[in-house]
Amino acid sequence: MNKTEFMNQYAEKIQELVNQDSVRNETVKREIEDGTAATAVDNGTTIAAYQYQQSLSAGFSDDQAFFMACKNAGIEIEAPYSQQR
Repeated sequence: MNKTEFMNQYAEKIQELVNQDSVRNETVKREIEDGTAATAVDNGTTIAAYQYQQSLSAGFSDDQAFFMACKNAGIEIEAPYSQQR
């Protein structure tokens, strides 16, 4: 592959990513306007809060319960037991 072919493929890939971002942007904009995004956040918050309370009730520490609630809601955080203190 020569430099020109490489640059053409590179430009195509960049354009593909730009198009994907445009589609995502329009989707998010539409979800905000029609209330779908707010409903998803509300539902996720309700589920995370329930998970948090259940974990506390099961005897987990506050940090552990928070971690499990975040994991359940799809939020990636570092586990409290893996932190250096």
